[in-house]
Amino acid sequence: MIEGHDYTIYSSGLGGRARMYALLALITAFLTPLAQHGVLVLIRRYGGDDWDLAEKALFFGGFTALILFGVLINLFDAYVWRTELGTWMFRLAGLPAPSDLSGEYHGTIELYSPSESGSVFRTGYFMKISQTWEQISVMVEREAESGGQVRVHSDLGSLHIGMMAELVTLRFMYTFEENLPRREGGGMMARRFSGAATFEFRRDGETWKVMGHFFDDIGRSGQVRLEQGLAGASNQAPNDRRVESQDTSA
Repeated sequence: MIEGHDYTIYSSGLGGRARMYALLALITAFLTPLAQHGVLVLIRRYGGDDWDLAEKALFFGGFTALILFGVLINLFDAYVWRTELGTWMFRLAGLPAPSDLSGEYHGTIELYSPSESGSVFRTGYFMKISQTWEQISVMVEREAESGGQVRVHSDLGSLHIGMMAELVTLRFMYTFEENLPRREGGGMMARRFSGAATFEFRRDGETWKVMGHFFDDIGRSGQVRLEQGLAGASNQAPNDRRVESQDTSA
């Protein structure tokens, strides 16, 4: 299991997960007698005609459905939902199939600060998404304007699937800590902030390209441009820290 949070899936309306749980329960109902029969066959083969043992197996047979249901849910949540079989199961349940956004993304960020009108802070941007059918986790790292690293973690999110599978919108809320200069006296002070972001994912062959914008409760906003990298790529963002003045007279 990932250390993430639940997320909502939208596709021409809210798509809950209850129908998929019902489908998995129906599959469990069909598989349970087969599993119990297999257990009895093994008991008779290796235990002879010991009917007392068989009766005990039947007594505990009620747990078979519970165990099998748990196995199916975890297997579907971790793996099956991203496969072709999972796609057919979503269609059978009448639910939208969420896009798999898992991976590492590298790119740049342009940050606009209200305290420095007309200036743009540009630096490298690294994002890692971990996703299952039930949960998602978005982690972001970038360089801070005052130096050091800022690490962002998502708190809640929603996935919007359009008419085309090649376009997906991820909206999420996040929290982060950042060292800021003290208002009185010297030195820095760590403070916790929050923000919101909207990222659009577009298919480019086998990978995703991302464009998005964000804002936080310090009053900053900006845009990001990212590309999905290969598995195992370095998570070091490009060290291209720049602050440029922007002509806003136009």
